[in-house]
Amino acid sequence: MARTDGAAIGGSRVTGRRQANLRTLADHLGLSVTTVSRALKDGPEVRPETIARVKEAAAELGYVPNVGGIHLRTGRTMKVCSILYAPEVGDYGDPGFLAQVESLSAGLEPSRYNLLMLAQTGGQTPLDAVRKVAEQQLADAVVFSRTTPLDERARYCLERDFPFVSFGRTELLTPHAFVDHDDEGAVVDAVARLAADGHRRIALINPAGTLTYLGYRLRGYQRGLAESDLPRDPALSLTADLSVRATREAARRLLSADRSVTAIICANQMSVVGVLEGLIACGIDTVRDGVTVVGFGGMPFRMLSDQRVVYYYQPQRRVGATLAHHTLALLAGEPAEGLTTVLPYERTDDLRRFRDDDSPMGAAV
Repeated sequence: MARTDGAAIGGSRVTGRRQANLRTLADHLGLSVTTVSRALKDGPEVRPETIARVKEAAAELGYVPNVGGIHLRTGRTMKVCSILYAPEVGDYGDPGFLAQVESLSAGLEPSRYNLLMLAQTGGQTPLDAVRKVAEQQLADAVVFSRTTPLDERARYCLERDFPFVSFGRTELLTPHAFVDHDDEGAVVDAVARLAADGHRRIALINPAGTLTYLGYRLRGYQRGLAESDLPRDPALSLTADLSVRATREAARRLLSADRSVTAIICANQMSVVGVLEGLIACGIDTVRDGVTVVGFGGMPFRMLSDQRVVYYYQPQRRVGATLAHHTLALLAGEPAEGLTTVLPYERTDDLRRFRDDDSPMGAAV
């Protein structure tokens, strides 16, 4: 005897009720398909009470838009692709990145867009992944990071009018949508506060490479020194890979050669750990010897040692939410020149207390 209450087939459950579509909703509500379609899109020509009725019925009947049909009618995939630079996440894994991905995905959901992640592997150029998304029509827009001043991915998308939002700025003359951190302003602030605290020999450790934010960090460092009437010493501007080992060795060499350095500005969380290890190797304690370490990052963590670190924090949930807003606005036709956001860092003066309950940033994960 055939079952009518639903049976498991291939691991899925068949309920006996067909997937609700526009016609199902229209028949259920006694409305035209056109009215239902416009109501689901919040069309201004549909009365608010009708929109509410349609959406309530859609939720009750489990209506889900037919993405295949949308693609056939409009050419849209209803997907946004975020490019993941796999080597960096693999080697220096920043859990803050996951918070960014979660908030980006959550920000897209109300507009029925899904987030697609695509890894750029070590054997690919930055352009390879973006070109794949555009040429294979994997998504309607792309989000990428690690921008350079003349970023080839941004140029590629601009030339083809393919929607994109970059996490990071470029120096291209054509306006484009981006979200970025205020790296220059934060480093200026760091140097100014260090100088006000009596530090005169302040070092900067930047990663090697041509990423745009590195230039902003260096510019902020130089501006901060000039505005604080401190001389610029090229020996205090170092480069090191974003790893504990590389920054540990850079700090150890610096301090072994020059014990007059009393403050070091680091690139990220891993650099902070590396510099602290370098200080320990040189017999230096941040609290006892008055040495200040300054770090930047998007991961909310707390020092488990007694070493004091000043931390400039950028909540990655805020970054992801802003990326989602700009992407949807761009897809809705808003001009790119109005979708440019530089987010300020949040400063905490002692990383040992970063996640205390009374800290205003303790919950800003």
